[in-house]
Amino acid sequence: MPASNLVAQDIGITKMSKRPKKRKKAPPITQEMAGGIRMNTDGWSVFLERGFINSYEKKTNYLWLDISEKKNPREYKQLNEPFSLFFPDEVAPLTYKFGKINNFYQFKIGVGQKRQLSGKLDRKNVVIHWTYGAGISLGLLKPYYLDVLVEESNGELTRKDGNYYDEDIKKYYEEDLYAIFSTQNQQVQVNAIAGGTFFTKGFGELKVKPGLAARSGFYFDFAPSKKSFLGIEIGASVEMYPGKIDIMANPDNNTSTFVNLYLDARFGKRWSKED
Repeated sequence: MPASNLVAQDIGITKMSKRPKKRKKAPPITQEMAGGIRMNTDGWSVFLERGFINSYEKKTNYLWLDISEKKNPREYKQLNEPFSLFFPDEVAPLTYKFGKINNFYQFKIGVGQKRQLSGKLDRKNVVIHWTYGAGISLGLLKPYYLDVLVEESNGELTRKDGNYYDEDIKKYYEEDLYAIFSTQNQQVQVNAIAGGTFFTKGFGELKVKPGLAARSGFYFDFAPSKKSFLGIEIGASVEMYPGKIDIMANPDNNTSTFVNLYLDARFGKRWSKED
């Protein structure tokens, strides 16, 4: 074989060996997990979401878990300033919520879906979704205890931890339990309130209130890297229970349906099922 042909073959083999290898295509991102905090117009929540991404249909199905507290718009913190005048030998009073008889917490779980409206799930890109979800709510009523002075048989006032459903206090006030909250005047009953007591008090007396929950809003997703993201969601939610939830002593101030607006912030990560 002529030398020129051998040289040509060597050059061809060298060129073929230097061809770049094709990169293996990265598997699609199909999974995500996020957690965050949500501020509602009637309370707060902390939550977790586990998502399953379908890039072809531009949607994400997810499971969600939420722990929250509802607050009545009529509850507010205050200080019983006349307390020190009536009982100068007692410790200075603490703040408490006037007219409140129960804290209301919720443990919620459900399913939802995010539908991509614009953008692309990619690095340093903002994606807008329409999101909606529904589930069940396990409501928990916990008595709201106050530190008060109650009258003994000899007519003296002594300190006692208790709320207005305590049997001794029922006998002391006689009338409707919420009447004590109906006005702030110079009566000893009102001015004997020394303030709120420990948060843990009352957990042994929880009452279960099952209900339904749903929400819908717009979710803005920003990915600083391919497998991490930050998000903000804004929307409205509703919770419904079979009967009124007794947060306040006056039953006219309570409701069985809670409608609110919310804003949340979250962070999370994404990955491929093959990772």
